[in-house]
Amino acid sequence: MILVIIVGIAVLCSFLLYDNIKRPIGFLMSGIERMESGQLQKIENPYLDEFAQLIGGFNQMVETVTAREQENAQLLDSLFILFAATLDARDPYTAGHSERVTMYSVELARAIGLPHAQVDFLNKSALLHDIGKIRIRDDVLLKEGKLTDEEFSEIQEHPTIGIHILSQIHLPVSLQPILAGVRSHHERVDGKGYPDRLHAVDIPLFGRIMAIADAYDAMTSDRPYRSGMPVEKALSILENGRGTQWDVEFVDVFVRLRRQAISA
Repeated sequence: MILVIIVGIAVLCSFLLYDNIKRPIGFLMSGIERMESGQLQKIENPYLDEFAQLIGGFNQMVETVTAREQENAQLLDSLFILFAATLDARDPYTAGHSERVTMYSVELARAIGLPHAQVDFLNKSALLHDIGKIRIRDDVLLKEGKLTDEEFSEIQEHPTIGIHILSQIHLPVSLQPILAGVRSHHERVDGKGYPDRLHAVDIPLFGRIMAIADAYDAMTSDRPYRSGMPVEKALSILENGRGTQWDVEFVDVFVRLRRQAISA
């Protein structure tokens, strides 16, 4: 009987010891799994022994990684703004164009209910949408007047040039979604755009949004050879082009937003 009692106590102690080890290890495993899925979250630390130090170390690592991710995100955003400013600096008459297209695009995206992560990608894509124009000759890009067919063909290459430039800086996989907007912001829903002559919903979402913002800013901004047209006239042109040049739903939302801004 004494032997049975001793064995029973040993089994119970072993179970308690195993449970005391299993629970904190389980906390750590769940924290690591969340980290692998992109969720940087601290884990509960109810312990006062060596496990407390282990979990505390994990939580400290989460804090460090989070801080560095925030720093990297700020640096990346600054880099995109620098790219846009570099392009705008080539032509003082279009300075601020990239930022305004970004503002209009983000405003439209939020109005149609795009998730926050998508809006963030769109913001970056819009800032870089004209980056390919860096490779366009000044006598073409800055020409004060109508372009020849050859010159217009050169301008039409800027979306693919932009993709080529961005491919050389090796964007991480997480930022690949921004490329679609850079390439497709001059596509038309009737298939007559460039560079790929895509139709309707075959045009990436970012491209359909940015095409409207880009056209609106181009129409309402001053140029050396003309003044920007009145807002209402630009909105009427957008409405006339719904379903042929621009996405019907997005044009309707964009026009409503701009008219609300005017009347505010």
